[in-house]
Amino acid sequence: MPAALWLVGVEGAIMAQITAIGAIPVTALIAGAQRELDMRRQHYWTRVRAGKMRQDEADKRIALMQAIVKRLTVTAAL
Repeated sequence: MPAALWLVGVEGAIMAQITAIGAIPVTALIAGAQRELDMRRQHYWTRVRAGKMRQDEADKRIALMQAIVKRLTVTAAL
């Protein structure tokens, strides 16, 4: 791996793909939203089990991120 990629990591490499007009490729948006969805599922599960979040609130927040992933995927026709 080139030193520059090692310093910024994969996410930095994805961000380096930003075009001159500031657009991020839709595949990078989908991947980022999917990672966020996966993290939310784990984090909210932990909070619900600890009694720090209600299950219905966790479900709403997860559903919101699922909708974002779905909308991006459908819009990109992937």
